[in-house]
Amino acid sequence: MNTPRQITTLRAAAVISSTIIGVGILSFPRYMAVAGGSSAPFVAFCGIVISFISFWLLASLCRRFPREPLFVFSRRLLGRPLAFVFTLLIFLIFTLLSGLTVRQFGDVATTVLYKKTPIEATIFLMLLICQLSARRSIIKFSYIHFFYLPLIIGPTVLITLISMRNIDWLNLQPVLTMPSVSFWRGAREASYLFQSSFVIILLIPYMQKPKQAVRAGALAIAVAGLLYLLIVIASVGLFGSEETKLLIYPTLESARSAAVGEGFLERLDALFIVLWVISVYTTVYTTYYLAAVLLQNLCNFKDQRSTSTVLLPLVFISAMLPTNVFETYTWSLTLGNVSLMVLTGYAGLLWAMFLFRRIQKKGASG
Repeated sequence: MNTPRQITTLRAAAVISSTIIGVGILSFPRYMAVAGGSSAPFVAFCGIVISFISFWLLASLCRRFPREPLFVFSRRLLGRPLAFVFTLLIFLIFTLLSGLTVRQFGDVATTVLYKKTPIEATIFLMLLICQLSARRSIIKFSYIHFFYLPLIIGPTVLITLISMRNIDWLNLQPVLTMPSVSFWRGAREASYLFQSSFVIILLIPYMQKPKQAVRAGALAIAVAGLLYLLIVIASVGLFGSEETKLLIYPTLESARSAAVGEGFLERLDALFIVLWVISVYTTVYTTYYLAAVLLQNLCNFKDQRSTSTVLLPLVFISAMLPTNVFETYTWSLTLGNVSLMVLTGYAGLLWAMFLFRRIQKKGASG
C-alpha cells in the first residue's frame, strides 16, 4: 500500500487525545463518585489503565503491518468471511456510538444552551458539520484535530486549576478504599470514554514512524486521562462525593464556581461550554469518520466521501431512538460493554492468529 506518510507521532497523539475528550466530560465526576465515593479519582485512574491495555493490544499488532490498514491484514489472518463479520460489528458500534454521543450533546445543549430549539435541529446541525468534514482526507482529518486540541486542553485545564483553589482536601479522603463490584464497574465505565482510540487503525498506515503508534497512544491517553483526573478531583474536592452524586453536570458547576480576583473574572462556565462544544465536535467527527471508512471497506468503495453521505440518516435515526436522557445513558452503557468486549476480543483473536501463523511458519522453515 503506497501512502504518503505525513502524520507525525505528535499529530497522531493529538487526534487520539482530542477524540477521547468529549461529551462525557460534564457528567464524568458524578459516575466516578457513585462508583467510588471519595476514591473517585482512583476509580478514574483504574479506568485509564484498562483503556491503555485495550489500546496496546490493538496498536502493537497494527504497527507490525505498517503498510496495511487493519481491514486488509485481518483478511489474511482470519479469512475474508470472519474479517467481514468483525468489520460489520465494529461499523455498527461506531455508527451507534456517533448517534448516542450526538444525542447526549443534544440533550445537554437543549437543556443548558438552546432551550427553545428542537433537539432534532441541534443534532442534525452537528451531524451535518461532521458529515461535511468527513469528506476530507485522513491527512486533513489529522490537521483538524491538531488545530483544535490546544483550544480544548489549555483553557479547560486553566479553568479546572482555578476552581481547585477552593477545594477541601478532606473531601478526597480516604483516597483508597477496598475495591468492590461498584468500584470495578465504575472503572470499566471510565474506560468507555477512551474506546475511540480505535482511530489509531486509520493513522498507522499514514504515520511517518508507525513503530511509534503505541507511544502516540500512550501520550494521548496520558494527556486526556490527566485532564479527566483533574476534573474529578476538582468536582469531588469542591462538593464532596455525596453532593457530586446529586449534580447532573458537576464539571459545569465547578467551572461556574471558578473566579479570578474579586469578581474580576467569573462565570467561567460560559467559556467552558464553548470548549465543550468543540470537544464534542472532534469526538463525533472521529467516530463518524471511522464509521464512514468502515462502511467504505464493507462496500468496496474508492473512498469514504459517498459513504459519509449515506451514513448521515443512519446516525440521525440512531440518535433519535432513545426516548429520554435516562434511556440514552442506559443505551450508552450497554454499547460500552459490547464495544469493550468486541474490540478487545477482536484484538486478542488477531494476536492469537498472528502468533499461530508465525509459529507455523517457523516450524515449516525449520
